[in-house]
Amino acid sequence: MSLNLSGYDRPEHTGCLTAHNVARHADLYVLTYLDTDNRALVAHLLQTAADLMLTAQTQMKLFLIDGYDPSCDTKPGLTEAQRLQVLTLASTCAYNATLFVQEAQRRRITRANEGWDPITTPVTV
Repeated sequence: MSLNLSGYDRPEHTGCLTAHNVARHADLYVLTYLDTDNRALVAHLLQTAADLMLTAQTQMKLFLIDGYDPSCDTKPGLTEAQRLQVLTLASTCAYNATLFVQEAQRRRITRANEGWDPITTPVTV
C-alpha cells in the first residue's frame, strides 16, 4: 500500500507545539488581519482545531483498519514504519488541536448583539 503524508506539512502536523507556539500563532493572526475584538481570531483557532481533529480521526481510522478489519481488502497493508508515521501524525494533530482550543478559550470576545451567537453560544442538537 502506498502512503503519501506529504500533504501534512504544516507546523501543526509535523511536531507537537507548545502553548507559547499557539499564542504566537494567534498574535500573528491578529497582527495580520488587524482583528480588534478577537471574534475572527477565536473562529480561526476553533476552525484550525476542528481541521486538526478531522486529520487525527482520518489517520486513526487508517491505522485501525489497516490489517485489523477483515471486511476490507487491504492488500499488503502498511509497513511498520508507515503505521508509526500515521499514528504519530494522528496523535500530534490531536494534541495540537487541544492547544488551539485552550488558546481560543483564553481569548476573550464580546457578544455581537443580544440573542444567539455562533461563537459564544454554539448550536447543540
